[in-house]
Amino acid sequence: MRTKYTNEFKVTIVELLQSGKKPKYLSDEYNLDQSMIRRWKREYDAKSGDLSKKREVSEEEI
Repeated sequence: MRTKYTNEFKVTIVELLQSGKKPKYLSDEYNLDQSMIRRWKREYDAKSGDLSKKREVSEEEI
């Protein structure tokens, strides 16, 4: 069964990455796949820090 990580955990990992920690270190320390860490980073950058699956539609988009 797949492990589900909270948004807070994902943001913490991305912030550690941004603070200078290497993906390899975070992968070893938290038992995560490096590709997952890089994906979280891409999502974090694309969504301005919001890693939730749900996307709220703004009034400009309506």
